[in-house]
Amino acid sequence: MSESRSATHRSSAEAAIKSDLAKVDAHTITPEEYDEIPELTDAMLARADFYVGDRLVRRGSTGRSDEMVAIHLLPEIVTYFRAQGPGWQARINTVLTEAIERERTLKSR
Repeated sequence: MSESRSATHRSSAEAAIKSDLAKVDAHTITPEEYDEIPELTDAMLARADFYVGDRLVRRGSTGRSDEMVAIHLLPEIVTYFRAQGPGWQARINTVLTEAIERERTLKSR
């Protein structure tokens, strides 16, 4: 009669995933079960997402070598791009690249 509530009810984590976590933790993988696991290939690993906590870490080269520079922008420009969320600096880079391409196109006519 004096059982604690936690001993008789599943934890919220167990309820959310509908699993007996204690049973899962106690399970020992047998050699036969290893045969069921596909071997990871280099291609699979290259496509894999890598997270540090909740943050996705971008890997690999984009094929270009960027140069880090300090640039002074008007506060209105920074506010506008930052308001669009993460990646605002890359969006500024895209806008500048598109402007260069438009100018080149106009000059080549």
